[in-house]
Amino acid sequence: MHSSIQFDVAEVLEYDKTYRYIDPSSADSNTDSLFALKVRSCTDYFNKKPFIARPGNINIKQIPLVGEFVLIYKTFNQVSDSLKRRESWYYISSVDLQSSIHANLLPGISGGKTQEEIDNTKPGNTFDFKIVSPLQPYEGDLLVEGRWGNSMRFSSTIDLKGDQSVYTIPSPWKGVGQQGQPIIVLSNGRKSKANKQFVTEDIQADESSLYLTSTQKIPNLVLGTNSDKNPLTCYYPNESQFAKSQFIGVADRVILKSKTDIAVIDSPKAIVLNTTGEVKIGNDSATESMVHGDVLLTVLQKILNQLSMPIQCGTMTGTFIDKTNISSAQRSLQDLLSNKYFIDKTTY
Repeated sequence: MHSSIQFDVAEVLEYDKTYRYIDPSSADSNTDSLFALKVRSCTDYFNKKPFIARPGNINIKQIPLVGEFVLIYKTFNQVSDSLKRRESWYYISSVDLQSSIHANLLPGISGGKTQEEIDNTKPGNTFDFKIVSPLQPYEGDLLVEGRWGNSMRFSSTIDLKGDQSVYTIPSPWKGVGQQGQPIIVLSNGRKSKANKQFVTEDIQADESSLYLTSTQKIPNLVLGTNSDKNPLTCYYPNESQFAKSQFIGVADRVILKSKTDIAVIDSPKAIVLNTTGEVKIGNDSATESMVHGDVLLTVLQKILNQLSMPIQCGTMTGTFIDKTNISSAQRSLQDLLSNKYFIDKTTY
């Protein structure tokens, strides 16, 4: 049995099984090598013959493109036991040849191709090149960045009290209190810049994003309003200055769906539904208008007052024989308005 671990660097080649599932009943099945690559060593290990490398971590994968390079290592495989050892190659990660978030191709280095084949190498069957900028990193960050401007950042409060040139772009959130308070940002669809310039998340401009804060302010967070006055001012003067933990989701459309049980929005202070459009209750085809409670109270009060007045018919005057229901209605009016639930006054 071999006691040493073998490492190598290999170029990724075209392989028709990487993105497919082939049933075990087929002689060509790949269920023992899911997400495998066809590669060629950049050394003389296999005399330039292609071979198969399986993912070193099947739970967290970054599948390289054709023409990219992977660090590989050799160790035992699924048919090994205590008496014999059978080995396979496994790939760990792509080599950052081009310092690119998007693609790091350099086809042909491992040999075995003509210049014409190298010039015509495609990264895959569906992959299209685009400009994608990397995120500005901050000290202590853990960044997970996709090839398309989507990312997850595990970061913290970054308070630049001294040299402002430490980072190309200061963090888009502002710290309150102790340095290093945690924040998680999930972002999708950012504007990129040329020449691999750094960018940061932008809660207003990104196509969709999710923020989990602890004590950070999000200065450019602006909520929509349906008047010159922000409807949240009675609860907090400026939402971008809030400095306690927040769960903020932003997108062109937001859908929360409960499949089998209730959906709950719970707050000890207030719940605000704000829109310049319509609020539908029941379903999206609702057409019945809601009643303005203050207006209804005024109308009913006037009607009851009128009913309490003497009635004149010609020269004769009189009144209702029994005013019990009028008096009861007057008392019930006091319970018509809620001191907890309010709607914005809008009329046709």
